[in-house]
Amino acid sequence: MTKTATDGDWRRYEAEKQAYDIIRDGIIEDAEEQGMTPRQQIKLELGLEEMLVNIISYAYDGTGYVWVRTSAEGDTFRLELADHGKHFDPLEKDRRHTDGVPDIDQEEGGYGIFLVKKNFSFVGYEYEELFGKMANHLTMELPLS
Repeated sequence: MTKTATDGDWRRYEAEKQAYDIIRDGIIEDAEEQGMTPRQQIKLELGLEEMLVNIISYAYDGTGYVWVRTSAEGDTFRLELADHGKHFDPLEKDRRHTDGVPDIDQEEGGYGIFLVKKNFSFVGYEYEELFGKMANHLTMELPLS
């Protein structure tokens, strides 16, 4: 059973590429139910793609799960992603273009989190116990309009 955004219940999915569309569609549906504008939905989907694809691609050496929780308070939509994969704080990889350094000479990676932090009103990370194990727990907030 799929929960609505206001239920605040965690949903568990297989952390695999085939699940991406199902996870994304559920989150976008939650955002629409809360009245998120189409413009904000684009920002939500871009941030979701960056973070969720990283979890699916890199968190586990084998199989694993990703947990998703959405909620809304006032005019803010909150998306939380959690996994029991390798301990990794994505907020440490915030790489902006360096003035005067050609793109080809810059280190690879980190631009996605920079864009997420730019587009979301809040992005937070904690390594904490969830569901009986230590987990990467990412929280992203975005205004509904």
